[in-house]
Amino acid sequence: GQAGGVAGGQISFLTKSGSQAFHGNLQYYWNGRVLNANDWFSNAYGSPRPFDNAHQWAGSLGGPIVKNKLFFFFDTEGMRVFTPQPPSTVLIPSLEFEQAILTNIDSIFGPSSASDVFYNKIFNLYNAAPGAASALPGSGISSDPSGCKGFADPNDPNGPGHGNVPCARNFFWSRSRASQETLSAGRFDWNAGTNDRAFLRLQYDRSHNPVHTDPISSLFDSEVTGPPWWQGQISETHTFGSSVASQFLLAGAYHNTNVQVNNPSQAVAAFPASLNFGCCTTDLFANLGNGSPLGGGRADTRYQISEDVVNTWGKHKFGFGANFRHINWTGTNTPGLPGLFAQTYGAFYWGGVDNHNDPAPGVTQLGQQFVTGGASQRFSFYEIGLYGEDEWRTRPNLTLTLSLRAEHQSNPVCKQRCFARFAGPFQSISHDPTQPYDQAILINQRQGLPSLDAVVWSPRFSFAWQPFLAKHSSVVRGGIGVFYDTVHGYTGTSAGGNPPLNNGFTVSGDNLALNELPSNLFQDASNSNKLFVAGFNAGQTLAQIQAVDANFFPPFALAWTGRPHRPQYQRWSLEWEQGFGVFTSLSVGYHGYHGIHTLVGDPDANAYGFGSLPKGLCTSPPVPPCADPRFSGVLEYYSGAVSNYNGMVVSLNHRFRSQGQLQANYTFSHAFDEVSNGGDYSFNFGGDILNPQDPNNLRGAYGPA
Repeated sequence: GQAGGVAGGQISFLTKSGSQAFHGNLQYYWNGRVLNANDWFSNAYGSPRPFDNAHQWAGSLGGPIVKNKLFFFFDTEGMRVFTPQPPSTVLIPSLEFEQAILTNIDSIFGPSSASDVFYNKIFNLYNAAPGAASALPGSGISSDPSGCKGFADPNDPNGPGHGNVPCARNFFWSRSRASQETLSAGRFDWNAGTNDRAFLRLQYDRSHNPVHTDPISSLFDSEVTGPPWWQGQISETHTFGSSVASQFLLAGAYHNTNVQVNNPSQAVAAFPASLNFGCCTTDLFANLGNGSPLGGGRADTRYQISEDVVNTWGKHKFGFGANFRHINWTGTNTPGLPGLFAQTYGAFYWGGVDNHNDPAPGVTQLGQQFVTGGASQRFSFYEIGLYGEDEWRTRPNLTLTLSLRAEHQSNPVCKQRCFARFAGPFQSISHDPTQPYDQAILINQRQGLPSLDAVVWSPRFSFAWQPFLAKHSSVVRGGIGVFYDTVHGYTGTSAGGNPPLNNGFTVSGDNLALNELPSNLFQDASNSNKLFVAGFNAGQTLAQIQAVDANFFPPFALAWTGRPHRPQYQRWSLEWEQGFGVFTSLSVGYHGYHGIHTLVGDPDANAYGFGSLPKGLCTSPPVPPCADPRFSGVLEYYSGAVSNYNGMVVSLNHRFRSQGQLQANYTFSHAFDEVSNGGDYSFNFGGDILNPQDPNNLRGAYGPA
């Protein structure tokens, strides 16, 4: 009953205590290039062995401060490593392809146009990439040696895509990055009296680690930085005679991390967006730019209070306890740069839209997020848990344990009332396009979720039985119980990213170059945001906004359908352990669970036009099923997925008489689910536009996890 808050494994770690004598140790570890062989793929490509260097150290010291009363222990460890990233093949545009594009762009927009400037900026970055000077022609892939992905220059029969003229060139790439971390922890133990013991523990952790290493330019490398991570806890144990004991715990932690490039202004000046290629295929040009050069992060402050009491009375050992945990988040509300997505090389060739009947037509999309609220958002939520249990020794060879746990998770709160939600479940609200935006969306909401389970109950039962008493060294153990996960904080606070405070737009069908005239994708996204904010504040409808600008693109939104539930897992286990003498034992165990109410994220809640989805957009009055034309995409969350697990574990353990131990394990298990990773990914993650999963058939996604 004591375990709660998460349904999976729980890990506890402590700093050891000091003792009556002084003890300490020092360790140092080094590894470098001279001790390591080159990667097999690097050898195959003739790439030299990359530089790497690793320094790791640790030291500790502990002992008495006041004999038999007060003790200390201090530990510090750290590392400074310089390691290469995994090697990979990088594709960039061939010089022939670059020249063909520039010739075409200049014929459309002119040699002094914004498109010419924008495309030259792109190609200059690709041509300055490490390895570009020695790049090999083509993709290096037998299925598409030219790297053209179906593109053929429509203006030059001797150009890229014709004959052996490549669209791509490739080089093998690996680069080393520095990483460092220092961890220090200290503990003081106090024997206050015969019945009282207490300790204080503090921990400090500071790190600086790479997140993204860019193959085109180090300007776009990103790192995790931030102030140190502090943790601390105070624990006191008190005994009441020989049968009752209690333990009090007070703990807290603070950390503040930020992910950004080293020099945001230089990164933005080098390329004011991110550029991605392709749809439904791989082996495309490397992505260009960093979509979040200004960074993003979160300050996390949390504390926890718990009290546990154990009372032994006859054949019973009763346990009772309570815990309270409070979390405060302060997240940066920084928009990323616009993200360009060229579906095909043809769309890139024609400046944004390929409508020239090429073998691989397509468009270029631009996605951009605009922040109209504050620069930061402050969220808070808490959890309360209570439990009681009875461990009953019914017979000398049989022990039964019954427990009941109750938990409450609060609805996330934004102290600035920064949440915005649909007026009801998205599938239930009116999709009439004549309804004003401000009637479809509720703003200034304090709570992030429409509702949440008030209390969840976790009954549990387990037993330990020696069927042949102790002399035969046989033990049978088993149990069954209910466990709950919490609703993830990121999901619970997702309404903080909704319009009209955070507006996301995906635009297409225009010139992709920044500042190109008469219009371009960047301008379209900016105009859509301005029109939406003004229209929302004025109580306008979609038609009224489109009357100002017919090229208005509706915003993206997040929604919840149904009552959010905490994921529940019904778990069971049965194990036989048999001893063979004093030193050998064999155990065979069966474990399983059935999970319900797993989070599902459906990104197709407002999609239409294929499969089981609505055939088109709603008109006034709406005739369902139809998609709401006031919004582009809608990511809809609901608690609806299931999962199952069954596994067997066989373990043989042998301890040698002198010293040492031998252990052999075998595990056979099978896990099935409809949504993996606890719903962190949308249920159709892994599908694509050619092989989509039906969003109206969640069971169709059921399979091996």
